[in-house]
Amino acid sequence: MKIRATSRTIWAISFPVILAGISEKVVELTDVVFLARYGIVELGAIALADAIYAMAIFVIVGLADGIQIVIARRAGQEQDQEIGNVFNHGLLLLALTSVAVILAIEFLSPLLTAAVVSSVNVAKAVDDFLRIYVFAVIFHAANLAYSAFYVGVSRTRVLIGATVVLAITNIVLDYGLIFGNLGLPRMGIRGAAIASLTAEIAAFLFITIYAWRRFDLRRYGLFKLHKWSKSLSRLLASISSPVAFDSLVETLRWLIFFLIIEQLGETSLAIANIVFACYALLLIPIEGISETTCSMASNLIGQDKRSSIGLLLRKTMSMSLIIVSPFVIFAFIWPEYVISIFSSDPEIIAGSVNSLRVVLLAVLVVIVGDMSVSVVAGAGDTVATFLIEVVVTVCTLVWAVGAAFILELPLEYVWTAEVVGWVVCVLLTLGWLRSGRWKRLQI
Repeated sequence: MKIRATSRTIWAISFPVILAGISEKVVELTDVVFLARYGIVELGAIALADAIYAMAIFVIVGLADGIQIVIARRAGQEQDQEIGNVFNHGLLLLALTSVAVILAIEFLSPLLTAAVVSSVNVAKAVDDFLRIYVFAVIFHAANLAYSAFYVGVSRTRVLIGATVVLAITNIVLDYGLIFGNLGLPRMGIRGAAIASLTAEIAAFLFITIYAWRRFDLRRYGLFKLHKWSKSLSRLLASISSPVAFDSLVETLRWLIFFLIIEQLGETSLAIANIVFACYALLLIPIEGISETTCSMASNLIGQDKRSSIGLLLRKTMSMSLIIVSPFVIFAFIWPEYVISIFSSDPEIIAGSVNSLRVVLLAVLVVIVGDMSVSVVAGAGDTVATFLIEVVVTVCTLVWAVGAAFILELPLEYVWTAEVVGWVVCVLLTLGWLRSGRWKRLQI
């Protein structure tokens, strides 16, 4: 399927992805909102648990992104059967990888929390969550494969239904299992883990049934792996490996960032989790449009329309700015109202205001950086995106350590590390794009 870099096309593809992103974030934010009202230890623990889980699935995320890039390229070349072949190979690779990830989390996570988390209570809560949620890996991986396929072929509406199912299931079970409502047992953070696991399974069942009953399986040859292709596997590995390590570095950055803040105390960690939740919510539309940018860039290159990449980049940046600006302005002027959505604790609200204003400034820089990186990734130059991520991570963490431990500044100054990191990202990425070196790659 060939596409054009028009605002209508960008929005048509991005809107379902954004809604899907909202529903997925609802799962994380629901855990934060409910656990904030359950206990400060659990609130801090869920941030670390999510970071450890995200770190563990870095290969899965990278492989899913690689699948999407290659599928979008084949869509631009109008090779339908090859699209299905990429999906089928990718799905099998994801299933095998998921088993390894489950074993890694099961055996290594308790050792990691014991080594790096200073609070015994927080460490126990993290382990309680991950022992249950670990089994969501295989369903999460399959859902990412489906998402890669539908975004790659620019048919993203099904993602809305799947993620609505995901969100509703998680909200209802969080309400019941965390607090003991709806006749269910009171399980705290373990209840949040069961809710999230069940939500992933429900989303997987929805999107699988949709694929079998509503989609043209024969056109793409989905779920039919006739012969294992070593060349396709090598291609997916070469595209996905840098993306996977990119994801790992990014996740490590957040994990280390939260561990830095954890050293400042349980209250500081809880405040940071609230600020991060607000930040993540504002990034949803940016990430949705960024995902579309990556797919469209690959599609346009598949059509041999590299000259349209600059237009695509300008349009996606403008669209992102238009969408997020009203929310950024509102949150900057009235931060207390935004923070009160997640916590009713006066100390938490007061301590979060300045940090929230810092990340609001970071959002504006993210727009430029994220869209630019997505174009480079869509071009297939995933090695460049990985190297950029490494430099950004080093700069961010060095700044955070300096602010927290050397200068001993308040928490909001630690959060300025995020602004510094994205400024570095913008400078490196735009310089790489202007060099034209990304044009040398063939997929």
